[in-house]
Amino acid sequence: MRICILLMRTAFSEEDSERLFGLARCEPGTEVAIYLIGDGVLCARKGQKGYHSDAIEEALRNGAKMRACLRDLRARGIPTEELVKGIEPVEDLEGMLIEDVMENAGRVFSW
Repeated sequence: MRICILLMRTAFSEEDSERLFGLARCEPGTEVAIYLIGDGVLCARKGQKGYHSDAIEEALRNGAKMRACLRDLRARGIPTEELVKGIEPVEDLEGMLIEDVMENAGRVFSW
């Protein structure tokens, strides 16, 4: 099964982060794709302290594919060099998300 997570804002508390990134801890064989759009791209910057930075790195270590909207990164002044290693900046993230959700996902969550 494939799970798609659309993250449109940052986690504001440890509880938020646990709920969101807890979804990325799935049974073996489950694929997880996390799409960062809008203020969700603020989670992508490396070197941050707080609850979501550890959760993002854990999700990536566990095999989640994470992509960030390049347009939203630019709008928030985040250069691609400052992204957590493993997060892919994508120009047409919305198109990629729609295709993934419609053709591959068994479950979709938005935050």
